[in-house]
Amino acid sequence: MLSTINKTLCIFLLFLPVAFLARSQEEKLVPLTYQSSLIGFGTSRVYDSYLSPLIYSGSNVGILYEKMCMAGWGNGNFSPQHQLFFDYSCTGNKTNTASDHTGLIEYDYTVYYRFNLNDDFQVFAGAQAGVLLGFIYNSRNGNNPVSAKGNVNLGLSGIAAYKLMIKSQPVRFRYQFNLPVAGGVYSPQFGESYYEIGLGNSEKLFYLSSFHNHFAFKNILSVELPLNWLTFRATFANSFYQTIINDLTTQWHSNTFYLGVSKNFYTVNGREQHNGKYSGVFK
Repeated sequence: MLSTINKTLCIFLLFLPVAFLARSQEEKLVPLTYQSSLIGFGTSRVYDSYLSPLIYSGSNVGILYEKMCMAGWGNGNFSPQHQLFFDYSCTGNKTNTASDHTGLIEYDYTVYYRFNLNDDFQVFAGAQAGVLLGFIYNSRNGNNPVSAKGNVNLGLSGIAAYKLMIKSQPVRFRYQFNLPVAGGVYSPQFGESYYEIGLGNSEKLFYLSSFHNHFAFKNILSVELPLNWLTFRATFANSFYQTIINDLTTQWHSNTFYLGVSKNFYTVNGREQHNGKYSGVFK
């Protein structure tokens, strides 16, 4: 009897690590990468005192690209995000005697920490680094028709994500804000031409920035609806950008509606196999 118990115990101890390893492999979470591409149309208002004392208003088109994934550190709750915005607007003054053409490209990199409040609601908080490059061209000016734009910044960002089940289909709502806090901004001197800048006669072109001379934000509201083999995403973005440096003021404000698709995927390297449960950035 004792010999039988000892044999049974030895067999159990021998297969226990194998069973534990198999279970751990089955329960391993495989992180998915979230990606979306959208195109947008909307309205914008542009004011640049370097070019004109008037406010120009009109329409704009935009592109929004976003990519997020869960990092392998910090208990899997850290999530880097890449966001790329491109906006082009054509605006005119009230008398339709001149037009502004504005082009801006902005890239933001954010590292979030995710808080899973429950099965349906998540909150993300993170630090952001961004860069913006662009131009404003005025059709009426002869000597100085273009105003260049450029800044780098560090800021804050947050996301609130909610999942609503409708007839067994998850409809996801998301709100995000981006708020630059401090950085550096490019600006010419008051009355200085780009011809003088090209000759190297400018004293100073770059300035430290914060809320006193540079204020910008983005409010981004999105809804995602799965449709068969793809996920449809609709987004509204409210953007504001302002600088007040060297007695020169620039303001750009836009409201853009974006439509596009999003997906979650993972990349397999070589013969690597995933037998675990998939885990997305958003529940």
